[in-house]
Amino acid sequence: MKLKSRFWQVFLIVFPLGICYVLSFIIPTVLQNFTHWVGSAVCHQLPHHSFSLNGRQFALCARCTGTYLSACIGLVYFFSKGKKAAVPSKSIFILFLFFFLFWIVDGVNSFIYEVLHHQFLYTPSNILRFLSGIGMGMVYSLIIMTIVNYVFWKNKEQEALLKNWKDAGLLILCESVLVFFLFSKSNYLFNLAGLISTLTVVVLIGLLYAILVVILAHKEGSYQNRKDAFIPLLIGLGIAILQIILMVHLRMKLTNFSIFPL
Repeated sequence: MKLKSRFWQVFLIVFPLGICYVLSFIIPTVLQNFTHWVGSAVCHQLPHHSFSLNGRQFALCARCTGTYLSACIGLVYFFSKGKKAAVPSKSIFILFLFFFLFWIVDGVNSFIYEVLHHQFLYTPSNILRFLSGIGMGMVYSLIIMTIVNYVFWKNKEQEALLKNWKDAGLLILCESVLVFFLFSKSNYLFNLAGLISTLTVVVLIGLLYAILVVILAHKEGSYQNRKDAFIPLLIGLGIAILQIILMVHLRMKLTNFSIFPL
């Protein structure tokens, strides 16, 4: 039974990534339009705050790119850890608090530099925005997956997803592969990263709505396995897609740019 559960865990991770891999080869132009469309729902997409390759701008700004690529790795990592729902230790909490504060400070510093034309702490750069996003992506994925496990599962484990520094170090090691994105000149990797990051946007919003659906339905702690949780997850995903469609159209109606260049 445990082997079967592990098989489905691996399948649910590998299959979507395989689809992304194939799509990035078959329909790169359609893919680029799709990722920019989804990205516009959550990101300002300012050209000078975004990475570019061969004259093509990435679907998200540098900070959002780091955030959602990192969150994707975090979600996969925590998904593989089971139904652990306890709060991490104080030392792990402090580490993730540092990631959060780095994201805040770098965003405020960038805002002051761009809007007020004044150097606050240091000169902003897309590399620093990307790195601060990686940290925040880990924060997002840890918080959301911990809440999902706590709210959904009847047989939740009273253990943290990151129970020690070994677990945290392994996560950071997995996240470190994102640094290669900064130096890659591959159009394929550019398209693939765009698809993964924007799909992660949909997944994160969908998980948040799924949590809300379970709470509103007073079904906390009533799901035995992921098959049982299919309906609230599907509803959450559907609401997330509707929200993204609404936000994209609202943005198109109101403005073509953001006044908050973080």
